[in-house]
Amino acid sequence: MKILFRIIVGFLAVIGALTVALAAYLYLADPLGLGQMFQPPPTSPAPTTAEPASNPGQYNLSPAQKFFLEKAGIDPNALPSTISPELEQCLVNAVGEERANQIKAGDVPTPIDLLKAKSCLGN
Repeated sequence: MKILFRIIVGFLAVIGALTVALAAYLYLADPLGLGQMFQPPPTSPAPTTAEPASNPGQYNLSPAQKFFLEKAGIDPNALPSTISPELEQCLVNAVGEERANQIKAGDVPTPIDLLKAKSCLGN
């Protein structure tokens, strides 16, 4: 019985050590490029005058939102220039109405928001 217990504990110790080594590798080497997504966006001076979109369906991405999308591998210039009712509803269904309103108001989406709404972007 002692031998079986030692084998199980040893096996779990090896699994734990491998998990720690893998986590350290993913953190230090960053082969997936996820570290850049969690860095704060570059700060830019706030515009003195904010131009509202002429059409309620149009939108302008903030510099922070553009930075986040670029780091996530999405070309901000490839996004549609207007928000169709279907696209807006897809975003609301993906992240919820409150969070969708925050993003539309200029809040930077989180990686979780991006994963939830990626199907809406068509990428």
